[in-house]
Amino acid sequence: MRAKVFIWPAAVLGFAVAISAGAGVTWAQYGGQAAAPPPASPAQSAPAPKESGKPVKVNKAEEAAYKKVLEAQAADPAMQIAAGEDFVSKYPMSKYTGGVYGLLTSAYFNTGNTDKMFAAGATALELDPNNVDVLSLLAMAIPRRVKANTPDGPQQLQKAETYARHALDLIPTMTKPDALDDAAFEKAKNDKLALCHSGLGLLDINHQKFSDARTELTQAVQLASSADPVDYYLLGNADAQDGFLHGAMAAYEKCAASGPLQTQCKSRQDSVKKDIDSGTKLSRD
Repeated sequence: MRAKVFIWPAAVLGFAVAISAGAGVTWAQYGGQAAAPPPASPAQSAPAPKESGKPVKVNKAEEAAYKKVLEAQAADPAMQIAAGEDFVSKYPMSKYTGGVYGLLTSAYFNTGNTDKMFAAGATALELDPNNVDVLSLLAMAIPRRVKANTPDGPQQLQKAETYARHALDLIPTMTKPDALDDAAFEKAKNDKLALCHSGLGLLDINHQKFSDARTELTQAVQLASSADPVDYYLLGNADAQDGFLHGAMAAYEKCAASGPLQTQCKSRQDSVKKDIDSGTKLSRD
């Protein structure tokens, strides 16, 4: 099956979460929202109707409500949520509903409403299991919000891995929308890939697979159009745990350059430097 892509505003890291990162740290994630591309018209975004030889009846009120959802993509998340919730309450059986739940998943994420984000994401994937926007977002978000000892934790974390690997299979098959140029499309794909690798990297850290975590998180920071300081922090942790102390220093330094993780990353950078300078630990790099 071919992957479908709904080009919503870029997923960002903007809500407080508890991260099980091998060091038991809690912080508010850092990030910002990218500008949304021009909204598509309902005709551009809707699935093509099957050829029946009969005119397709258009529900003008439904089309108008969907147009409001598309226009809200350029607005703040609260307006996206208002438009999306209004649409799905009035037109739960619409051909557009799956895509609207995808938008709601991102909007709830951006406002920090984790429970609604997970619920909207689950509904979006029930309606379209190949929605790469939702798959990649949940692949990253679930490991950062769910711990193994929380209710249903192991099952949720397994879902996150499944979502990540499914998205990694689908993203190379995505068809470029006509409204996007090649560079913008490649950027969108790479940002989704980065989310998947970020989620897998944290899952690897939780399983103490530090070498695998280093591979995943390196891909995450390299692919992202704007690397997430959380990923640099996690990469530093994986490097340090796997004995690559100079790599850990470099990752912590990049993490400490900006954002609210500066204090934590600077502290860890100093600690690793002391280990190197004193010879307490030998670095593999």
